[in-house]
Amino acid sequence: MASSQPRKEELSGSSAHMCECRVTHNFFVRSVGMHFEYDGDDAEFQHRYGGQLVDGDGDALSSLAVAGILAEVREQRATRLQAPEESLARVQRIEQSYRRLHPEVYTIDPKAFLAESFLELVEVLRGCQTSLRGVSSSLEDLKSRGLLQEKRPGLWTFKVFTEAFCDLLETELANFAASGLPCTAPNTMNRHGVILAELGFYPGLLNPLVYEYVDVLAGQLLPDHTEGLDSYRAFTVLYDAAADGDRDLALHYDNAEVTLNVNIGGSWAGGQVAFYGLATEEESDTPAEISLQRGHGVLHAGLDMHKALPITSGRRHNLVIWCRSSRVRNQLCPMCFRQPCVLPTCKYFDEGFTVPPCRLACEQHSETGCKPNSCHSDDDLYTDEAD
Repeated sequence: MASSQPRKEELSGSSAHMCECRVTHNFFVRSVGMHFEYDGDDAEFQHRYGGQLVDGDGDALSSLAVAGILAEVREQRATRLQAPEESLARVQRIEQSYRRLHPEVYTIDPKAFLAESFLELVEVLRGCQTSLRGVSSSLEDLKSRGLLQEKRPGLWTFKVFTEAFCDLLETELANFAASGLPCTAPNTMNRHGVILAELGFYPGLLNPLVYEYVDVLAGQLLPDHTEGLDSYRAFTVLYDAAADGDRDLALHYDNAEVTLNVNIGGSWAGGQVAFYGLATEEESDTPAEISLQRGHGVLHAGLDMHKALPITSGRRHNLVIWCRSSRVRNQLCPMCFRQPCVLPTCKYFDEGFTVPPCRLACEQHSETGCKPNSCHSDDDLYTDEAD
């Protein structure tokens, strides 16, 4: 059930934090299709990965090739360390210089922006009895009426946005892209898209969408993965069959307890999203493949392993919201599978942890005597931040 959990910014401290693994784990190198860990120790990286890396024929990569991968990982880590400060600078410049084309799209208008079927879906689930029987019967009724589809257990699709909203949002984002103002890749795997917080979409549009609507759905449809949503990260991703476009996305799971992924535009062939099951369970041999119409979304657990299959023509534009529940992630970071050891950051890179109960990294290291980053797992589970 959805809870009355206060938002993270309403909790004591209200500071932004990210797990320390943000700057040590999950560096994705596209040329080899792998994720790496790196804490700044070049010798350790060479020792750990030098003998593991092979080319397409199964032959070990040369020391020069390994050095090239290390250089790319080193650059990614430097970028992550600088990212919060650079984000603040971008936001300031956007606030000062960007002229919004459609100011109305920054404030939610439920009747104009949200599909009628979505509003009914939320209201039915909001009004469900707390008993399992009441929820179950309501879900069966919603599915029989076509308001909700369950592709497999824990994988739900439904219509979210109206065509009018999708038009407004795409036009606004195109206007921003044409402005020439700075933006950055939405995550470490997708190269094309925008971080919506930096453009000012949170207060009037996305905060109510997540806390008043998505929280209800997450609590009823994925109750094992949330104890109330209280923070999130929202961005767009663009897949394009053009020469420099992102055509696919490697297998991964999200830095989220629950993810909502909605198509907002495009016409394309291929490009389905294939889901393989939770990262904590055995991978399915027969993935569930999802292809979304415009305005339709898929709601899934952040830990559900998935990848974007190659787009063969056209473009696909999606809005992705990583929804987070501090009561869940404060116990175990979903990216390194350890009790969170957190670092302060700016609000645009907040990962939804709260202090307390999480410990600051400097406190943890001073008490244990370990060097920074040595307390993290050695497991490599294809984790990253993408969709």
